[in-house]
Amino acid sequence: MTDESRSKILVIDDTGPVLVLCVNVLQAAGYSIRAANRGEAALDLLRQEAFDLLLTDYRMPGMNGFEVLERARVIRPDMAFMLMTGHGTPEVMNEATGLGFNSILSKPFTPAELREAVDKALGSKA
Repeated sequence: MTDESRSKILVIDDTGPVLVLCVNVLQAAGYSIRAANRGEAALDLLRQEAFDLLLTDYRMPGMNGFEVLERARVIRPDMAFMLMTGHGTPEVMNEATGLGFNSILSKPFTPAELREAVDKALGSKA
């Protein structure tokens, strides 16, 4: 499979082990992955490259996942958006759905749950 035919995913998480897990699992599943450990760095990447999916953590220093979504949507409106959070209160989940996240993944998650959620988010974009 060539790079051009694989879905491109931008993963944002300020926690190194989670970021590494996401990158490794999604690359092994055949996706083309770029990673950032903060929102501003991710937005810089979005200005340079097109992605099919933005997978962002909710709680990060500087800019949370909701703020990343709002700014990213201006840059790449046709991209799918997925939130991962260890703070999945009903209020957070409702707000995330209302903001337009295609999928929400609660932490901790298994590699299989990650792949399934990403497939769902990419499928809902179509």
